[in-house]
Amino acid sequence: MTNVIGLGAGGHSKVIIDILETSSSYTIYGLLDPDKNKHGTYICGIPVLGDDSLLDNLIDTGIEHAFIGIGSSGNPNIRISLYNLVLGKGYSIISAIHSTATISKFSEIGQGAGIMAAAIINPNSYIGENVIINTGAIIEHDCVIQSHTHIATGAKLAGNVRVGSGSHIGAGAVIRQNIRIGSNSIVGAGAVVINHVPDNTTVVGVPAKPLYA
Repeated sequence: MTNVIGLGAGGHSKVIIDILETSSSYTIYGLLDPDKNKHGTYICGIPVLGDDSLLDNLIDTGIEHAFIGIGSSGNPNIRISLYNLVLGKGYSIISAIHSTATISKFSEIGQGAGIMAAAIINPNSYIGENVIINTGAIIEHDCVIQSHTHIATGAKLAGNVRVGSGSHIGAGAVIRQNIRIGSNSIVGAGAVVINHVPDNTTVVGVPAKPLYA
């Protein structure tokens, strides 16, 4: 069993802990979180040891694997920063894949992915680094999900959809086949996307249309 340290002690971390607790490959050594009120407490039975300043000491003791336990809801910047920080410290970032997820052997999964219960990833799909495929989400054949993207609970992507880096596909959203979603864009919860979405754009509604401030 390989010791692994988790970054974050909130809701998303609880889900990752639950996945890894069923694994025969990893033992969770502890969690790190900037919230001092959480230090010395336990999250799903795992101790919160302190903040990110412990990373150097932990890798010196031989703990060389980590997971990112911070989610993203339209703003991936904290998750991206942690991912880059941990890599820069020399850690290997593991993927957490629930045993009930269905993943085609013809798909490709990047480093640090979180793939939750009942998610489906079909053939010839590519999932980039640090991507979240949340509970019950469906990624059909030939989709490309670029790094640091979050496909939220119950979202459905038809065949040959492309989603740019740092984007968020909201819970229950549906994206028609052959659609392109730009980088750093947001598809609102429950939206139905039938047209391409440019970079840095938020779309909502049925059918989905740009949301302007």
